Amino acid sequence: MSNSGNNTNSGTTTETTANKTAATHAEHEKTQHKTSTAEGHVGADENRWVLRLEELLKVKNLDELKSELTKLAGEIQTEIQNFDFNAHLSPSAKTRLKTLEQSYSEVTRAVSKAQKQFDREFNKSLRVLKKTRQDVEKQIRDVRAKVTKHRGTLVKASKTLTSKLKKTASTARRARKTTKTAARTAKKA
Repeated sequence: MSNSGNNTNSGTTTETTANKTAATHAEHEKTQHKTSTAEGHVGADENRWVLRLEELLKVKNLDELKSELTKLAGEIQTEIQNFDFNAHLSPSAKTRLKTLEQSYSEVTRAVSKAQKQFDREFNKSLRVLKKTRQDVEKQIRDVRAKVTKHRGTLVKASKTLTSKLKKTASTARRARKTTKTAARTAKKA
């Protein structure tokens, strides 16, 4: 019996916490509207975030904390999306922002122009490189063809020279032999 009583109390506590959170949030919305018109938007935002933080610190249940954090994340996201920074800028800051935007657009145009120029130069260099490569490959093919063509002629010429040298060497040997024999016979006589 005591367990069911505790469950009822914890359910009531959860409902009470949720009701308090909703009531605090409703009060906060009223307070925010009043302070935003009286003090300015910044003070109301700070006050609202302090209240939300206090609400989160009061939550005891993990599931409620997760749901509150999810709601808070959604609120933060919509607030970031709806934030108009121009409303918070002074006139001098607005003029500085305009000049900054103009200089940014000029820089982006200059970068784009430089990129296009670089692309043109690069493509031109690439075309020249390809053409040079084709010319060199053609010259190499021509030289190989000439070498192949003249190889047969060179082989024939070297064989002819080798045979002539052999003949000349054998003739020289015979001549030496004949000279030696003639010299020997001349000494004997």
